[in-house]
Parts: sequence; C-alpha cells; structure tokens
Amino acid sequence: MHSGVWAGVRVFVIDKENRVLMVKHRQEEQGKVDEFWVIPGGGVEYGEYTMDGGIREVKEETGLDIKINRLLWTVEEKSQYGVKHTNYFLGEIVGGNLALGYDPEFDVNSQILNDVSFFTKEEIKRIPKAYPEVLHNEFWEVIEQGLFNHDIWRKWNSSGFGIE
Repeated sequence: MHSGVWAGVRVFVIDKENRVLMVKHRQEEQGKVDEFWVIPGGGVEYGEYTMDGGIREVKEETGLDIKINRLLWTVEEKSQYGVKHTNYFLGEIVGGNLALGYDPEFDVNSQILNDVSFFTKEEIKRIPKAYPEVLHNEFWEVIEQGLFNHDIWRKWNSSGFGIE
C-alpha cells in the first residue's frame, strides 16, 4: 500500500446519447463479494501527468480512446496511508471500440473489472452502488447547465464522492 502523497484519476466520458461510461468492479475480500459501478480510472503511474493517466486508464478499462476536455473536480482525501489527490476529468471519445478491459495490476484470474456500459442519468439513479455519488445529481447539473464555475476542490467526506 502507498504511504505519503499519491495521485488518482477518474474520467467522466459522455457519448452522443448523453450517457456516461461506467465499469463494474467485483471485489472479494474475506469471502465477501462487493460489486459496484464506477467511472473509469485508477492510480497515476510514477512520472505520469493525471490527464495522461486518465487517457490510459479509460483505454485499459474500456477499449476507448479519449481526449480530456476539462477538470471537473479535484478531491483530497486523508487516510491511514497518507494523502491522496484524485482528479475527476470530463473526457470525449475520439476512437477505439467499447470492450471490457483489464487491470494490469491483477493477474488474469484476479481481475476486478466485470462489465462495461453506458448509462443515462435515470439508469444511474436505479443502480444500487454507483460512484462517484455526484452522478446522482451534481454532475448532471454541471454538464447540462454549463456551470463550469463550480467549486472544483473538495476534501474527502464532502458530499458527492464516496469512492476510494
């Protein structure tokens, strides 16, 4: 596990039908299985810019090529391991083909990615575990109303995130 300061990235990708790209994670810990949907993303590699990490993570997890259009939020989180900064970007599809990808940190029998799909605002509200929680309201307000003057900086435990 990391200690000190480290960076993560997540990317909201919207298709032409105004649906958000999400990947389903399946994690098993101490015999308990947990499944949830989340926008693509992960850890930033050493020496990598977060924008480049977002592009790489989306490609690895979904098969899609994207470009980053803007920063939506940056979240600072404290834990027993140190401080993590996660940038949440808005991305646009520029190529590739949608396909369930892989997480190179895990071997073929231990993959955590289980599914990939696009969801509408209404469909997301019906998913029991969909992260980050801003997908239920705030994200759509920012996108639909063009309110890009919102407060982008958040501390962990601020409403709307809920993802580690």
